[in-house]
Amino acid sequence: MSDYFRQNSSLLSFSNSDSWVILSPIEQQIKEKIEKIGTPLKDWDIRINYGIKTGFNDAFIIDGAKRKELIDQDPKSEEIIRPLLRGRDIKRYSFEFADLYLITTFPSLKI
Repeated sequence: MSDYFRQNSSLLSFSNSDSWVILSPIEQQIKEKIEKIGTPLKDWDIRINYGIKTGFNDAFIIDGAKRKELIDQDPKSEEIIRPLLRGRDIKRYSFEFADLYLITTFPSLKI
């Protein structure tokens, strides 16, 4: 067990009252680099009010069973069906996938 801890341990410093996260050394370096050169979302001069508007959720948001049915009928359907996370599915450090999918018929797809 002690070998495992030696091989997988990492040093963390809790030098201030900022939030903290346990990451591998490479993940920590990436996080620090992003924080150093990036601008936090809270500092952007934007206002985010809502996500994707389908115009008719009953038609464009489907469950896993309907996704499977559509792909079985036409395998090319898989190209335009994407997993969907709603705000209520996102937790502080994780998410709970509700087996919902979005049919992505964006104009840029040129369907």
